[in-house]
Amino acid sequence: MKRIFTLIFILLTFSWVFADDDCNNYCSVISPDGNYIYFSSDRHGGSFQIYRVDIDGYSNPVQLSNLPGNINFYPAISPDGSLIAFQSGSSGYGSNCEIYIMNADGSNLQQLTNNSVYDGYPNFSPDGTKIVFDAWDDSNYPEVFTMNIDGTDRTQLTNEPGAFWQSAPLYNPSGTKIYFSAGFNADNYYVMMDLNGTNWVNITEPNSFGYSDYGLHFNDDGTKIIFYTTEWVGYNNGCDIVIADADGSNWNRVTNSTDGKYFSFPFFNPTEDKVLYSFYWPGGSGKYSIKQMNLDATNDEKISNCSGVGVDENIDSSKSLIYPNPVYDFVQVNYNDEFVLEIFDLAGRLLLKTGTKQSDISHLTRGVYMAVLIDGNDKIIKIEKLVKQ
Repeated sequence: MKRIFTLIFILLTFSWVFADDDCNNYCSVISPDGNYIYFSSDRHGGSFQIYRVDIDGYSNPVQLSNLPGNINFYPAISPDGSLIAFQSGSSGYGSNCEIYIMNADGSNLQQLTNNSVYDGYPNFSPDGTKIVFDAWDDSNYPEVFTMNIDGTDRTQLTNEPGAFWQSAPLYNPSGTKIYFSAGFNADNYYVMMDLNGTNWVNITEPNSFGYSDYGLHFNDDGTKIIFYTTEWVGYNNGCDIVIADADGSNWNRVTNSTDGKYFSFPFFNPTEDKVLYSFYWPGGSGKYSIKQMNLDATNDEKISNCSGVGVDENIDSSKSLIYPNPVYDFVQVNYNDEFVLEIFDLAGRLLLKTGTKQSDISHLTRGVYMAVLIDGNDKIIKIEKLVKQ
């Protein structure tokens, strides 16, 4: 009985530490092979760092960046999936924001820009040789630039007078055009231009103050774009996701924001007919989460959590005592001596007790449980949160 009371206390403690809404998960993108999600999170407190997780949003989370005190946003993946570029510095358009690049596993971190002005929002060219980004330089407002992936050959493409913004640039999949958001901060719209910065063509219509289009991405073949807009809710009242043709025609409003809900930074899944996006609702948890849905907004579900995995905490499943975690149907135990595995819900109720190395838990509903591994001498050797998918 003493062990049960102790366990209930541990369960309650874990349920607070690992609550899904104790952190922000933000600005997610998917690897070209569809296997990984890269995103920004503050799950370790203070700064936002870049993380990677399996495509299900839960399995094998790894912290890739570790730049103390910095806010790391806007991860972008090279076309071959081998490199990650991102913006690091203060929030917004701070003068200490610089662009970094690293291998997809977080190794070989390199700083590409180094000056006293803002550089940010990087995206790779389709051939993987260039990065397009926005920066201040001699302007008081962002302009569009390109550089090589080693930081050389910095080239300014736009140079608009006055308080005009050119931001959030990216190449189309064929590499023939650059799209970017243009306007006055809170009235942005999308423009397409040639690679040398000429021949501007409006993709979305210029907006009046309070109406803004932002966060655009392409599907794989470049025929569709997805972005978020305040078209229907206005300034500071939320935003919605739109799918349209690459020329900006045939808008399809995917979400319907109410009560100040923000559906933002959408991203096409390259291998499934799904959309990944960042969700924020001040009336809810007050935290950003990562969600996914079908292209028609059905099967909308939250897939992010706040697991406290660190830079060195990604453990090979073959070395874990209880795995996989998260788990779908079968949980495995990697322990050679006599044992008992007990699985409890967060109210402390015993749901499963087994001594076999593989156990079917498909009957359990999706959620968070606690797994307790006990040796042959009735000694607890492992307690861990178990996420059932």
